[in-house]
Amino acid sequence: MGDSEKLQIDPSRTALIIQDMQNDVIIENGAFADSGSPGHAVEQDVVANVQKLADACRAKGIPVIHVWYIVEEGAPGLKQNAPLFQGVKDSGALVRGTWGAAPADGLEPKDGDLVVEKTARSAYSPGSSDLPALLAACDVDTLVVTGTVTNVCVEHTVRDASAAGLRVILVADACAAMRDQDHNATLHVVHR
Repeated sequence: MGDSEKLQIDPSRTALIIQDMQNDVIIENGAFADSGSPGHAVEQDVVANVQKLADACRAKGIPVIHVWYIVEEGAPGLKQNAPLFQGVKDSGALVRGTWGAAPADGLEPKDGDLVVEKTARSAYSPGSSDLPALLAACDVDTLVVTGTVTNVCVEHTVRDASAAGLRVILVADACAAMRDQDHNATLHVVHR
C-alpha cells in the first residue's frame, strides 16, 4: 500500500484483537523473561501502541477483544508436543488467577471490551477458543490483530483467520516477538 492510499475498514464489521499481552509473556519478571520477549516489547513500545489503537477503536465503536492464553494449575490437558507448551508447563506460566496470566499494566479490559481465553497458539483454530463463534455472531469480516509473540501465536491466529475467509490486518508496531528478526520475518510473509 502506498503512502497516499488509506486503509478502508467498516467499523461495524471490524474487531480488534489484543492477543497474549500478559505479564508472563512481555513483562520483565514474567515466566518468559529470558526469552527476549519483554525486551522486544519495550523496543516496539507495544503496550503504548496497543493502548492508542484500542482507544481509537473504542471511539469508533469497534469491539476490542482481549485474547488470553490460560492454563489451569498443573497444566492438565496441555499437550506437550512442542517446546513452547513444555515451557509453559515447566515454568508454571499463564496459570488462571495468577499475576503471570493477567494482562500487562495498561492493557486491562475496559467497559464494553470482551475477553476470550484460548488453549492453543492460535486464537482462531477450531476448539482453541470461542473467538470464531464470537466474531460470526458479531458479523465481523475484518480482524485487526495485535499482540505477542508475532512469529508464533499472532502468526497462527492471522493464518487461521485468513484461511477462514476473514480480512486480517496485522499491525506491525502493535506486535512484539522475542527478537526483531523473528518479528520482521512474520511481517514479510504476512504482508505479501
